[in-house]
Amino acid sequence: MAENLLEVAERQLGPTGISALDSALGIPAGKGESALKAGMATTIAGMLHRGTDRSGLGSMLNMVTGHSELDLSSLSHISRDSERMSGLQESGDDMLDTIFGNKRGNIIQAFSSSLGLDVETGGNLLRVIAPITMSVLGQKARSQNLDMGGLATLLLDQKPYIEDQLPGDMLQELGVTSFESLGEGARAFSRGHAEPQAARTPEERRRGASFGKWFWPLLIALAALYALNMCARKDRVEDRPSGVILEDETVITGEPATPSVAAAPETTSRDTTMEAVTGGDFASSFREYLDNAARDPNREFPLGIQFAPDSATVTSPSVPDVDVLVKIMQENPGVTIAIEGHTSGEGDEAKNQQISEERAEAVRQMLVDKGIDGNRITATGMGSAKPIADDSTEEGKEKNRRISVRVVTFG
Repeated sequence: MAENLLEVAERQLGPTGISALDSALGIPAGKGESALKAGMATTIAGMLHRGTDRSGLGSMLNMVTGHSELDLSSLSHISRDSERMSGLQESGDDMLDTIFGNKRGNIIQAFSSSLGLDVETGGNLLRVIAPITMSVLGQKARSQNLDMGGLATLLLDQKPYIEDQLPGDMLQELGVTSFESLGEGARAFSRGHAEPQAARTPEERRRGASFGKWFWPLLIALAALYALNMCARKDRVEDRPSGVILEDETVITGEPATPSVAAAPETTSRDTTMEAVTGGDFASSFREYLDNAARDPNREFPLGIQFAPDSATVTSPSVPDVDVLVKIMQENPGVTIAIEGHTSGEGDEAKNQQISEERAEAVRQMLVDKGIDGNRITATGMGSAKPIADDSTEEGKEKNRRISVRVVTFG
């Protein structure tokens, strides 16, 4: 059973942290624990409701992974520093705005009333609890390298724990008809293979892949025999040759897969390109990774691909890295992957979140069009939530603009 994150936060804060929160915000003694759980339940419920579409869930993932982790054991020290406490509440206010939008005021009022607090005190409390919630969620998301599907699963797993902690009028304020329906739209993104799995040895992987090596040729041979038999029975000859025709898109050329990275076009728009700085040959690196029993299950591989400015249109006449990925997935039928689109940290975050989603989905569609089962691929827009370089430099921004591949199950 999933871990109760409300209890995780309570343990990390400890009695000292909860008591300090009570004192700093003027909460009646003895209400700190129940207030914490009610506030976290409210925040998670709002995230579930917001995460029922791809854009909303992407925003939730960016907020969770982009938030600086808060040391909950130090909250007692933060509460005694008015400047740091004010900064924490400002951060929490932004989170509440992202989660609840124009419903924020009503949510704060319902939360405050449930605890017998005035709106100002209740609002200040919820502004502190929101960063606490993000910190606990962020610990899980970063340690497990969660994508959108993984976050959806994590939030849905908390439903049993928040049900009895939600203020009575909260579902009504969210516009949800019943607790059972809360966040159900997020299940479309929740996948059983959202989290990395333990690596299998090359021998185990080859044994699993060997089935495909003899099954498909046998199936093709049987189909050919069946076709010939039908022709004989009908006693007629077709004008065109018979046989089994494979889709042209699945044919892989024997050309070496070299990174197709070109110079970025001049533009003032953020993330008009999302070039992959591969630092080596994708094909050999990816194959070596799959054959290495001691591999890091969270490792990411950038793809060499280029897009038109402010769009998900691929400008490269060919994308060798994608062709190689198709071939490797055909050779390893048990492998499932996550395609992630990333941006730099400048410009409009909402626009770049959308662009990163569209570009990741474009690459996923390329793989599907080349014959890979869509159930083996997830596509996630990460926005600027997972930088790999210093975003204050142009070189760092270029590295952060990328499409990456992560293996989810090794097969």
